[in-house]
Amino acid sequence: MPAAETKTARNRPRTEARLREAVGAVLVKGGFAALTPSAVAREAGVDKMLIYRYFGGLPGLVEAVANGPDFFPTFEEVCDGDPAALRALPLSERSAVVVDNYARLLMARPVVLELMVWELVERNELTAIMETAREEMGLRLAREIFAGGGGRAAQINAVSALLGAAVTYLALRRRKIRWFNGVDLRSDEGWAQLREAVRQMTAVLD
Repeated sequence: MPAAETKTARNRPRTEARLREAVGAVLVKGGFAALTPSAVAREAGVDKMLIYRYFGGLPGLVEAVANGPDFFPTFEEVCDGDPAALRALPLSERSAVVVDNYARLLMARPVVLELMVWELVERNELTAIMETAREEMGLRLAREIFAGGGGRAAQINAVSALLGAAVTYLALRRRKIRWFNGVDLRSDEGWAQLREAVRQMTAVLD
């Protein structure tokens, strides 16, 4: 193998990582409208042809970002790494743990929060890829953690959707506004209050 090809192969993991990071940087600066192969390559400091060589194009790169372990909170993270232990808890406690973990993981990912804001105002192929990745994780949670509701499955799924929407909104709001209905969204005490509220609201499902 020629020396140039050997060097390219050796640097591929590093270059792929730089391209994935560049996607987030470009999106935060300009939203999905600014996300082009040229912009991503410029941000990463590489030739844009590598996007096509490594990922088959921009949609493939965005999909790699959306499904990567360091982007959206993963199923395993939301479950504290032990889905079986979480399933053993009463449904109300499961709900409180999942909501608390998901909120904490979202707030630790400012880039993801910025992208979720952009998703609300821009709809295209790339936003759909991001949305699909997050939806698949949510459906996996519903299937593997909140399953077993029997005839109440649809009700439990609807409650899960409402809780997920609420925690996502509050995490997004916290970026700019500290308070919501008297709850301090930037304090541990405020989120502890929300977790307890989730436990009490879902106790009827136990």
